[in-house]
Amino acid sequence: MFGENPKVSHMSFISIADPMAKIRAACQRGASVYYINPRRIESASPKTGEVIQILPDTDLYLMAALLHEIDALGRFDEAVLRDHGKHVRELRDCIAPYSAEAVAEVVGLRADHIRSLADEFSAAKRAAVHMSTGVNMGRHGTLCYWLLQMLSFVTGNLDKPGGNFYSEGFYPAAKAGRVRHDPVFFSTRHGEMRHVRGALAGNLLPDMILEEDNPIRALVVIAGNPLLSVGGEARWRDALETLDLLVVIDLFRNATGEYAHYLLPAADMLERPDINICGLGMQYQPYVQYTDAVVPPAQDRKEEWWILSRLLQKMDLPASLLDQPGHPFGRLEHMMSRHNLTVDSLKASPSGTAVLDTRPIGRFYTDFLQTDDKRVDCCPPLFAEAMTLANQQFQALRQARPDFRLINLRTHYMHNSWYQNVATLKRGKHADNPLHMNPEDMSALGVQEGSNLIVSNAYGQITARAHADDSLRTGVVAMTHGWGNAQTPGLRVANEYPGVNINALLPHGPGSYEKLSNQAFMSGVPVAIQKG
Repeated sequence: MFGENPKVSHMSFISIADPMAKIRAACQRGASVYYINPRRIESASPKTGEVIQILPDTDLYLMAALLHEIDALGRFDEAVLRDHGKHVRELRDCIAPYSAEAVAEVVGLRADHIRSLADEFSAAKRAAVHMSTGVNMGRHGTLCYWLLQMLSFVTGNLDKPGGNFYSEGFYPAAKAGRVRHDPVFFSTRHGEMRHVRGALAGNLLPDMILEEDNPIRALVVIAGNPLLSVGGEARWRDALETLDLLVVIDLFRNATGEYAHYLLPAADMLERPDINICGLGMQYQPYVQYTDAVVPPAQDRKEEWWILSRLLQKMDLPASLLDQPGHPFGRLEHMMSRHNLTVDSLKASPSGTAVLDTRPIGRFYTDFLQTDDKRVDCCPPLFAEAMTLANQQFQALRQARPDFRLINLRTHYMHNSWYQNVATLKRGKHADNPLHMNPEDMSALGVQEGSNLIVSNAYGQITARAHADDSLRTGVVAMTHGWGNAQTPGLRVANEYPGVNINALLPHGPGSYEKLSNQAFMSGVPVAIQKG
């Protein structure tokens, strides 16, 4: 598992009940479980697997090295590659520079350890790989997802019991990942850009608002706090003040909402009926569940779909659900019809749940693969520029390593930035967000627990309190995100416990995100640290 901490996150991109119990049971049956992470994370224990402490934002090079060493062992499944693969030679060319010896210093692991992992994984009768958001927030998220899938595919573990498989769920959503054949990138004043399912890079939004020619004039923010969640806080403040209209729809007030012309409270999860579609393609046991509202919305709060539909009505625009016959679940009922399910039939089912009798394994290459020729592209030409950039950055890391690299922490006391104004969650060690450091690094800097530190890079500077944390490897520092409310007096509790905005150190503007996915560079960010 790369960048996943299931004890805290309860798994991302996998829909599975009580994941730690499943992992514990697998270990009891003899499975080896490894968590690739810069921290000694909470999920690891003698009963649930061990952490391999990699340096931040180097997962791509470890994956490439694992593939390199598996190939050197002669463990690529040539029958699978012959029957289902293409551009295999190009994949081998891509991983050629990344032997275990070549990447060892860059990723922070011994070469013999990397070779041992490659041997164990490729020799296992059944093996699976998984990756979560800790990796895709680095500079090479798309390439990491690609090589992760290659680890499964080339070893014959894709679409096999005990390996990785695609779970269809109540609707075949695999086609949503199909790539168009027309030009992917287009030229703009901000450089080459790409639409990803209609979306652009959020890191460019302030620039688009502050443009002199044809700027964005109105913005609707739903369940978000970009002022503190995206890099470039100062530029975001300028941009939000410039807008003619800012509408914020949320459950909680936040720093972005303080700039809003209209702050609209949404109905919460207990005040609305729901059908969860987030598990499509990711459920170990496919099912669909309806949950009814438990209580009526307080103070006439409305669901987000109702608010957006009403806005569409008032602007005389189509696609308002309020103008359509039936009810808001009409589209979902159409999706469920292939299993002869309706909202009413789900309501009548135990716990509002229908467990689906689908065959998840053995259909990937025939039913789900979206390439025209039904072959797995082992080295898509679209990735060529990103691979060149990744190799350039690899060579730079071989020459010189940053003094420190900054990663994010998650805590149950701060869900993104939603809980910043909740008084009961601001107590003890959770009253602020210090900079976690390995005690050896603190000693080398001559600082003590609670000392003020100046953390800086080319994008910004913050002052943070030092906190000793031996779960981090040396050279890695970490902070919890979602804080930084010194300038939001409208939020009494958050202003009293402002904490520090870690995202003030994040790259922003053109070049600060991965072009393939539009994902901002947010993890493993180089920083310098000195006494405050």
